Amino acid sequence: MTIDPHDLEARQAKRDAEHEAAEHDRRWAMVRAGLACLGWAALGLLSFGFALHTTDRQTGEIFVWAAWLITYGGIAYTLLRAYRKGEDRGDW
Repeated sequence: MTIDPHDLEARQAKRDAEHEAAEHDRRWAMVRAGLACLGWAALGLLSFGFALHTTDRQTGEIFVWAAWLITYGGIAYTLLRAYRKGEDRGDW
């Protein structure tokens, strides 16, 4: 049984379109994750800036620890979330 060449071309065009849509979704998810990491880093720097401008030592230490928690916690959360969503989409 042979496959009609026009049918084969239509199937290939459909698969190419699906592949391009999946790649677009994957790329956009990675860009969003990268921007979210930059956002967490900016929030951490803002908190660290408050630590530098306070005159009370204890308040400064609280802001420093908050900056570390915000930055590293936010980035770790974003990357783990991006990985799990990629697993659900079938990216890897």
